[in-house]
Amino acid sequence: MLPPFIKHDVNSRSSNTSVISPPPPSSPKQYSPKHRKPSQSHLHTEMLSLDLGQSRKEKGFYKDKKYFNSRRLSQQQRQSRWLKLLLVVLGLLFIFGYIPFFRFVNNTPETASSWNMRPKSTMVRDQILLYRIIGNDLPPRHKEGQTLSNLQFILDHEPSFPNTRKIFLLNRIIDPINEAAIIRLLDEYNMEYIRVPFVDTEYEKLDFQLEEFPNPDFLHSDDYRRYSKVSKLRVLDYTYHKKNLYAMNNNGGRNTAIQHGRSIPNAKWIMPFDGNCYLSHNGFEEIRTQLERHGRDTKYFIVPMTRLLNNSVLLNNLDERPKTPEEPQIIFRYDSKEEYNLNMRYGRRSKLELLWCLGALENRRLNRPTVPWEPAERAYSKEKGNFKNIGWVFRLFSGNQQQEENKKEASSIRAFNRLLAIQSSLDSLDENLARRHFQHDKLFLYNDRIMNQVRYDYWMKDSEVSSTIQHLEEQADIILEESQKRLEPISSATDKEDGLSFDAVPEKDELGPLSQNVTILTLANYYLGSEKYGRGAANLIRVHFLNEYAVEDEDEYNSARRIPDDSHLLDFLSDQGYSFPSLSRVPRVVPKYSNNRILNTSDLTKTDVSSLLDCIRILRRMQVLTHKEYIDLQAITAEFLEYLVTSPTGIHLAQMTDHRGVLYDLQVTAMAAFTNDVRLFLRVANRCRMRIGKQFTEEGTQPFEESSTRSRLLSSSSSATAADGVKPSIEWRSMLHYETLNLQYWTLLTRGIQNAGIGKDIWHYTAANSGRISHAVVAHLKKYSDALPLLTAGDAAFVKSRLRPLAHVAQAAFKHSHYESNNLNRSESEKESIEADRDWLQRHINDFGKQWDIFEGEDLDESDMEHDILKLMKDDELKGRLGIPPFWMLTSAAT
Repeated sequence: MLPPFIKHDVNSRSSNTSVISPPPPSSPKQYSPKHRKPSQSHLHTEMLSLDLGQSRKEKGFYKDKKYFNSRRLSQQQRQSRWLKLLLVVLGLLFIFGYIPFFRFVNNTPETASSWNMRPKSTMVRDQILLYRIIGNDLPPRHKEGQTLSNLQFILDHEPSFPNTRKIFLLNRIIDPINEAAIIRLLDEYNMEYIRVPFVDTEYEKLDFQLEEFPNPDFLHSDDYRRYSKVSKLRVLDYTYHKKNLYAMNNNGGRNTAIQHGRSIPNAKWIMPFDGNCYLSHNGFEEIRTQLERHGRDTKYFIVPMTRLLNNSVLLNNLDERPKTPEEPQIIFRYDSKEEYNLNMRYGRRSKLELLWCLGALENRRLNRPTVPWEPAERAYSKEKGNFKNIGWVFRLFSGNQQQEENKKEASSIRAFNRLLAIQSSLDSLDENLARRHFQHDKLFLYNDRIMNQVRYDYWMKDSEVSSTIQHLEEQADIILEESQKRLEPISSATDKEDGLSFDAVPEKDELGPLSQNVTILTLANYYLGSEKYGRGAANLIRVHFLNEYAVEDEDEYNSARRIPDDSHLLDFLSDQGYSFPSLSRVPRVVPKYSNNRILNTSDLTKTDVSSLLDCIRILRRMQVLTHKEYIDLQAITAEFLEYLVTSPTGIHLAQMTDHRGVLYDLQVTAMAAFTNDVRLFLRVANRCRMRIGKQFTEEGTQPFEESSTRSRLLSSSSSATAADGVKPSIEWRSMLHYETLNLQYWTLLTRGIQNAGIGKDIWHYTAANSGRISHAVVAHLKKYSDALPLLTAGDAAFVKSRLRPLAHVAQAAFKHSHYESNNLNRSESEKESIEADRDWLQRHINDFGKQWDIFEGEDLDESDMEHDILKLMKDDELKGRLGIPPFWMLTSAAT
């Protein structure tokens, strides 16, 4: 129970309070916090005073010896000894009399009464406590700033009421600046308040509710798709349940007021009203009269409410009973048993549930069946019917007239906007907390620490690393030679009169091969330090994404020696202003050969671009892409992202139950990180976990991927092979290919979220059916590890080429999740299973080849290539759609 302090700072996890004393009247705007020890919080100053008699001067104690004779001195000495003895006895009595109080005061509030030597029965409970619970503004339900403006109106115009104590409860105000403004305003008016703080670390421990729906991955189900827009909002609202309960603390704040009121010895009536409630003189007098008349037998009083469209109507002195159709407030007697249900969040019957339990809203039929995932309402209270309707209260204007009118449409608009406001507010809160750690130019799929370590190993002549980078250099040289034959340089822009651009657009590469080429050239520049590779990668991006000409190679010295009059009219200015020396290694402005941006999405839905986006970040760091080009690439990526999120094709891909749905989530998170859309990144990173329970079983199998692969086999079988069935060699290769592809996408998505440093770690997330990504990966690897000794050399090479990247990238995911705290409460069986999987992978990872091995899988037999599905697999390999970034061992695997 909370002690009856003037001002409190209530911690949600403790009953201890820090007291903020009101400022002195002479300086009302000063804010000076003072703290008292909790153990002394119940003591009043008159209780601690002790009369020790008059001072020595008042007794006429003179130090001059000529005024004293020996007789008087002896008499005074005897009196002094008796006085000291008496004081010692009184002191001992005082100490032994009050040791029990100091020992038990926190546990027994009645001690103070017994210490005052007054019988408990003489305590008169007659005071009214009027609480106003002040929360956060939630646009579009509320107008921004309405809480502060309405509080100012209450303090300026609400009358004082007899024998009534007004207390304001600051209920987890998220914005510290807003909270400080409210506190200054309350201090200015010398008002009492209790502060329930919002603690970031407590909120960040909370997670979404994703597993309580009837079907796994419910947000992509047919049932959800058939819901109305409001119904879909209510489904999404439930996923925020725990976050809503903490951040809004709707019923938590009300119960804090009730508990605080019960701890005040002379309080009889507790009014935990909403923060925008206003009581007029006549309205309060009606309430007070009814409390005195019926308060002996009734514990709960219901106060009807009306909504105002303009606060100024309260100033016209027409204090009459209004129509009160709105949700009422509740008054509690100090000995009432009921409180608000802490499991009812804001926007979900938070107050109605208690009104129904008391029998005040039976006509609303709150006991009718609801959706199965929502918390159930409590049964009727034992004190049902012990209530009366009295008085009225005004609800000050929220800032949106359309929502406050007494119409059915207004009620629906309020409910809809309330759901939008709650989710928007919590999304904004999550985003603000995430931005403390998130950086959009930080690598998403690649890992800076791993890449730096590999580069140091290369510089130290590590044989395995050097061999891999030598192979990288060979491939980079081939790509660079081929690309230079096809790309037109800047000088070609002036080949025609008036500097007109080409009539023919350069040939566009497909997204998969383009991504691979840019990746190989970028990594060659990073590890070898040769700028020609980085410039070649940047030119590929300029031509194929920005419609710009390629930048020609020219060293800084020759560029500086060039005679200005020979080149460009304004070149004489190139060594002046803020642009000198150059901020990048290429011209500030690169001409375009076409201003028509072509958004080619045909390949986007099949190709992972996460490694390409990381290479763009690296090229910008190397200054081979200008800042303007980087911004333009972000804009182009934002268009791709918009297409994926809003187009029918993108929405259809999101609903896929096999690897295509996972690739979609990987694409969206990678693009959201690149474009600095943290809110979208968090939304996908959190909701993608709902797929886990659908795609994986407890044993780690992939039933939907298996079913999808079998459908492909049947649909792609030629008439010649259909009668005989699918060859076993084709079937198991297809299963391996697509099941591994699905797991590879999951593993890359995991590494992206881990590297971003925001969002919950999905690697060990356990679904309701006990499915888990990490276990599915290990189960898949186990299956083929056991089969390797039984396979032919060609089949074994094919298996290793597919599984080696998966195994080593998975080990990096295991290491991150092992050393990083993810704040998840796990059962002992889960911990044992996770540790067993990690241990197995550590012991068997080299079954599929070492990290630095360079080899390719065995080619398929020509006879088997007649089957369409194998042609698709070969096509995926040629176009870089295997879910494996080029030279992954240099960027993504643990060293």
